[in-house]
Amino acid sequence: MRKILIITGRYLPGWRDGGPVRSILNLTEWLGDEYDLRIMCLDRDHEDTQPYSGITTGGYNTVGKAKVFYVERFLPQMIRKLSDEADVVYVCGPYNDYARMAMRLKKKGLIQKPLFVASMGSFSPEAFRIKGYKKRIFIAYMKLAHMFDAVTWSVTSEREEAELKAVIGKGSRCVIARDLPRKGAVRHCGIKYPGQLSVAFVSRISQKKNLSMIPRIFHAADDGIKIRLDIYGAAEDKEYLKGCMESLDELRKTHPDCRWKYHGEADSNDVPQIFAEHDAFLFPTLGENYGHVIAESLAAGCIPIISDTTPWTDLEEMGCGYVCSLNDKDGFAKAVNELAAADEDNVRIKREKCYEYIGRLNDESVKNTGYRTIFG
Repeated sequence: MRKILIITGRYLPGWRDGGPVRSILNLTEWLGDEYDLRIMCLDRDHEDTQPYSGITTGGYNTVGKAKVFYVERFLPQMIRKLSDEADVVYVCGPYNDYARMAMRLKKKGLIQKPLFVASMGSFSPEAFRIKGYKKRIFIAYMKLAHMFDAVTWSVTSEREEAELKAVIGKGSRCVIARDLPRKGAVRHCGIKYPGQLSVAFVSRISQKKNLSMIPRIFHAADDGIKIRLDIYGAAEDKEYLKGCMESLDELRKTHPDCRWKYHGEADSNDVPQIFAEHDAFLFPTLGENYGHVIAESLAAGCIPIISDTTPWTDLEEMGCGYVCSLNDKDGFAKAVNELAAADEDNVRIKREKCYEYIGRLNDESVKNTGYRTIFG
């Protein structure tokens, strides 16, 4: 059985990194019987000062279908040691310290095994809206030092491959490996009444996820709609969250029928049920290389209203969601109005199309996964 070393910032039992943790967990659940999957990660969750309880640091722990090697911090010698024991090294994201260490070791010939780096949407125009200057300096240095020369990139779509090559170079080697789905599904369990809309926002609270646009969307929507907004997500940027909450409070003065609540971070295992209890998933994100939460909202029959900066650009064509430009808050508001006005019979049609669409995509992603190309 081939040994695969996956190096990532955080993994179970932590959840605050959101999508990256879910991506690796889904991978282990689907492919853990085919490969000897080994994960190297930090021994604590984002912002925690203490390690997880009940783990062994500096040695492998069995977690589900993977072996997890927890470290207090990443060191080149440990990355090299674990890489020597593997057949393939797979690194999550290009910017973190462990990624730089792995690429430097590979450049020096100290990692002999194939090195794959997951792009994770790092090179999209939307990603460069946040700390773009620092990212461009980093990329310029890495290219000048030829650090990317021995790397093969893992991307989730043709779009992400094109964005990567536009930044790193047309000769960059890429393998498309679409993210694998969560096993199991929860179907929608509510009833849709005309003039009412239950809305979920499920994601990390950060500028990139763009929660701050939601009050502006609701302000542009029709008066009189009874909206319930439930916000779930780790407060990665507490000042940003405070500003969003103040804007939502201000909205209540002119739109008293719009009620909201911040629930804090949700256990990942609860996310399918959260979506199943809401009519819509409103997600004006600045950009996603995949967007697990979009896939999970579809699987639960929670109709996505999303920005056009994700791979899920065909939702309207498939009749199972709305895709709006970030520059068009009125487009988002129109989608909110249309869905709010619909009754249960009309919404049930969209839900059935959600189930059909995501079911077909999930079956295809598992059957023909690019991870088998990467892992060999």
